[in-house]
Amino acid sequence: MQLRLFSKTLVSGRSRVRLTNLVVLAIASLLAFLSIALVAALQRRVATNRDAEVKLERVLTQFNAYQGLPYDADPGQGGSSQDVRRSMRTVEQRIERTLVGLRRDSSLAELADVSAPLSANFATNEEVRVLIARQEQAASDVVSAAAERSQAEVTRVLEVATDRYETRAAAALLQATLGSAGAIVALLAAFALYYRRSIRARLIGEALAGENERLLAATQLQAMTDSLTGLGNRRALMSDLTAQLVDASAEMPLMLTLFDLDGFKQYNDTFGHPAGDALLRRLADRLAITVEGIGSAYRLGGDEFCVLASVPSGDGEAIARLAAAALCEDGSAFDVQSSFGFAFVPNEANSSEAALKLADQRMYALKAAGDRSAARQSTDVLLRVLDERGRGLGEHSGGVARLARLTARALGLEEHEVERVRLAAELHDVGKTAIPDAILSKPTELSEDEWAFMRRHTLIGERIVLAAPSLAHTAVLVRASHERVDGTGYPDQLRGDDIPLGAQIIAVCDAYDAMVRDRPYSRAMSAPDARTELRRCSGSQFDTKVVAAFEAIVESVEPSDATVGASHRGG
Repeated sequence: MQLRLFSKTLVSGRSRVRLTNLVVLAIASLLAFLSIALVAALQRRVATNRDAEVKLERVLTQFNAYQGLPYDADPGQGGSSQDVRRSMRTVEQRIERTLVGLRRDSSLAELADVSAPLSANFATNEEVRVLIARQEQAASDVVSAAAERSQAEVTRVLEVATDRYETRAAAALLQATLGSAGAIVALLAAFALYYRRSIRARLIGEALAGENERLLAATQLQAMTDSLTGLGNRRALMSDLTAQLVDASAEMPLMLTLFDLDGFKQYNDTFGHPAGDALLRRLADRLAITVEGIGSAYRLGGDEFCVLASVPSGDGEAIARLAAAALCEDGSAFDVQSSFGFAFVPNEANSSEAALKLADQRMYALKAAGDRSAARQSTDVLLRVLDERGRGLGEHSGGVARLARLTARALGLEEHEVERVRLAAELHDVGKTAIPDAILSKPTELSEDEWAFMRRHTLIGERIVLAAPSLAHTAVLVRASHERVDGTGYPDQLRGDDIPLGAQIIAVCDAYDAMVRDRPYSRAMSAPDARTELRRCSGSQFDTKVVAAFEAIVESVEPSDATVGASHRGG
C-alpha cells in the first residue's frame, strides 16, 4: 500500500514536473515567440525608416540637380526649351511619386510642409526656363532668386524629415538590440538564432548608413562637376568664388576670367554634336593642364569656360591670354578661337556678381572687335566706301587707327577700350563720304561756308555708325574726334576732360598722320616737324598727356605705318 502510495506520489510528482516542464516550455516558447515578434517588428521599423531616409536623400539629390535644368534651355548655347521642359517634368513627377509613397507608408508632418515650397520651386523654375529660352537674362536673374529661396526652404524641410527618419531608425535599432540582449539573457538557448539575426540586422543597418554617406558624398561631387568635361560647373564656380573672396586683397587679387569659343557653333554644325563634345573635352583638358598650379578651370555650359586664380594684377592679362590659347584649335576645315574678359576682385569689383558682369562685358567687347564680328564686317564695308569715295581716305584711316591703338595702350587703357578707340579711329572720317568732291579735293584753302560744310562730317559720321548697332559704341568718339581742349573745336565746343579720352587720342593721331601726308593744298611735313607741331599745340588743341604718350611710341612705328604720300583733305 505504501508502495502504491509512493508510486502514486512519484507519478504525481513526475506529472507535476512534466506539467511544470510543459508550462515552462510553453511560457518559454511564448516568451520566445513574443520576443521574436517584437524584435521582428522593430527590425521592420528600422528597415522602413532607413528606406525612407534613403528615398529622401535621393529626392534631395534629384531636387538639387533639377535646379540647373532651366539654364540648359538657352538657345544661344544650343539648348532646346521643349527637351528641357520634358526633363523637368520627368524629375518633378519622380519626386512627387516618391513623396506620395512616403506619406502613405511612413508619414511625417514635415512631408506635408514640403508641398507648398516644392510647388513654388517647380513654378519659379518653369518661369526661369521660359525666360532663359527667350534670352531675357535680367528677368531670369530675378526669378532665379525666388527659385533659390524656395529651394532653400524645400532643402531645409527635406533635411529635417531625413533627420527624423534617421532618429526613428536609430531608436528602433537601439530597441531591437536591447530586446535581443534581454531575450538572450532570459532564453539563451531558445533565442541563440535570433541573437545572430539581430547582430546581423545591426551590421546591415550600419553598412546601409555608411553606404548612404558615400552615396551622398558622390552625389554632392556630381552636382558640382560638369558631366561632359569633368571640370567644375557653374555651381562649383560660385561656391569657390564666394569662398575665395574672403582672402582676396589689392596686392593679391582674385582674377575671374570668362572665355567664349568663336567658331564652335559652325564646328558643331559641320561635324556634328558628338565631334563637338569631343572638341570640348579636348579643350577642357588643355585648359585644366594650362592653369594647373595657377588657378581652377570651370565649364559654365555650352561653349563658355572660366578660370579663377589668385594672381598679381600685373600678370593677369598674360595668364588670361595663355588660357585663351589653350581653348583654340584649328584644322583644314575649321578654326575655333577664344574671346575672353577678366575682372579683379576687390580691385575692380567687390562682389562675385559684379565681377561676373564686368568680365562678361569685357569679353563681349573684345568679341565684338574680332575679325568675325558684326562690328568688323560693318567697318570693312564702310572703309571700302570711304576708300572708293576719296583716294587716300581709307589709307589715312588705317594709319590713324594703328597709331591710336599704340597710344591707347601706352596710356594704360583696358584692352576692350583700346579696341574701341582703334575702331573709332578707323571710322572717324566716314562722314566725309557725304562731302562733295569740290570741297574734299579742293587744291586751295576752303571758304568759311565750305569749312562750315566740312565740319558737319563728324555729325554725319555719328549718324552713320549709329545706324549699325554693332558700331554704336564708337559714335561718341567719332563725333568728338575734332574737339579741342581749349573749347574751340567742333561740333560741340567741348573743353578739357569733357572730351572723351579716346577722342583726344584720335585727334592727335589724325593730326599727325595728316601732317606727314601730302594734301591737296599742302605738302607733307617731316616726322620731326610734325611732332614739333604737336608739342606746340599741346595744351590748346591737344591734351598734354596724350601728346606725351604719342611721342613716346611714334618713333618705334615703322615708316610705312607713319608716313605715306597719298593725298586727302583734313579737317
